[in-house]
Amino acid sequence: MTLPPAAPETFDQFLARLEEGHAAGSYDGAPAPWPAQVIGALFDGQDAAAAAKWARRVHGELARLDGQPPFAVVHDWHANTVTPMLAGAATRRGDDAGAQEAVRALHVRALAGERIGAEIWEAALVAALPEVYQHAYAYDEAYATASADAHAYAMANDYGEQKAAAFADNYAKLSTGANASSYATANALANARAAAAAYASGDSGSYAETYPFAYVRASVLALADREGAGGQETTEDRDERRRAACARLAAGLADSLGRTAAG
Repeated sequence: MTLPPAAPETFDQFLARLEEGHAAGSYDGAPAPWPAQVIGALFDGQDAAAAAKWARRVHGELARLDGQPPFAVVHDWHANTVTPMLAGAATRRGDDAGAQEAVRALHVRALAGERIGAEIWEAALVAALPEVYQHAYAYDEAYATASADAHAYAMANDYGEQKAAAFADNYAKLSTGANASSYATANALANARAAAAAYASGDSGSYAETYPFAYVRASVLALADREGAGGQETTEDRDERRRAACARLAAGLADSLGRTAAG
């Protein structure tokens, strides 16, 4: 999905493009423009009525900006919405929010016009991103699969029900924890350098090449995560928290667009 100047495009056309679901990913072999990626991911994460209402507001702001929001919107959104939400989630879990606050401080400085080197961005992101991806990992689903497989193995080898249950739980915790840590580390290392370069340069094309739609989705999962739930909640509960997190991120992006002056 492209985002051509929004003024000549009707809202119905804009909404139809979003509903097609092509915003995230590629366009003619290259990453879609970052606004298309981010707006598409946030649209998909909300319920239909809320998403349509939000899309109308976003369409109006894009029209005002001739369909070309400046890179300052990225810094504004991260400074005022994304990192504060991630820091708040860390605090609620009893984690240290310092890494998220450090990234936020850089976005605040960049939004004020300061040029910050890529190495400074990268150092902050390497510290902050693992937490995001750690909590974006589908722990409950992975734990359930590992536990079931381990329990079946134990029962097939005459462990008895009590020992089989203990073996399955221990195995699932060890394997799922290790997999979550590997997932977090790998994604953080893969994304920190590219994102740092994009933030430092303020280049929209470079930012699009980091595939920000994927980071939006990871952030939603991380914000909705309740560490230690251990499968004691329903899928509907998790989905509702994810929609709520996405709606807050979406409202924040609309606010950032609204605060931005037309070029």
